[in-house]
Amino acid sequence: MRVVRLHTQQPLAPGSELELEDEIRHYAVNVLRINKRSSLTLFNGDGCDYPCEIIDFHKSILRVKVLAAIPLKTESPLTTHLLLGVSKSSHMDYAIQKSVEAGVSLIQPILSERSVNKATIKSIENKHQHWQRIIQSACEQCGRAKVPELLKISDLYEIEILNENNNEHGLIFDSTANQTMSDLNIDKPNILKLLIGPEGGFSDTEIKSVLEKRFRAVRCGPRIMRTETAAVAAVLNVQSKWGDLGS
Repeated sequence: MRVVRLHTQQPLAPGSELELEDEIRHYAVNVLRINKRSSLTLFNGDGCDYPCEIIDFHKSILRVKVLAAIPLKTESPLTTHLLLGVSKSSHMDYAIQKSVEAGVSLIQPILSERSVNKATIKSIENKHQHWQRIIQSACEQCGRAKVPELLKISDLYEIEILNENNNEHGLIFDSTANQTMSDLNIDKPNILKLLIGPEGGFSDTEIKSVLEKRFRAVRCGPRIMRTETAAVAAVLNVQSKWGDLGS
């Protein structure tokens, strides 16, 4: 039997009963076509799955009883922060969705010199909720019980997490860099920051500024990748090297 897995913001505990939020109920009933006999699992980002029994099922109400708490081990041992230059809507959506599936821990959307026309900045700032839903949906699909953090969109020069702390490493991906990922000789970091530019890449001034913060410039390979491809390739690469992909 198919098990429907949904994210909720509500507290969850075995034995508790709750009514699902309207948006989640609508999605479950009208998109996923669940019924009263469907198998339903909820998660809220605390690291557990919560199998539920549907106890009240109507057009306007979906009420469940939580049966158990099951801790999951689907989080990577490598904490990965993706600092992603804002690109076109569909490209950004793809990069966020796939990087969550690959195991990224935090996503920071970035505005840079070549990322957007200033006339579109306001509409991009309104994308936060849209991107948050993409993250939650990706977690539902791939079995993650912790939801990656999505930071507010920020200008490249104003991002606090660019600064390096103990056992943190930063990589900026640049197709002209001399080093490849395989050339890197660093121990497994506590936190790895991946900086991916927008369509058109970062300017020379931006790259210089980031390198001054002790980031290393690397390239994924001999070919120039689109923004969304580079983001996914970077996360998959470091998760294979220091995380849990292939294990």
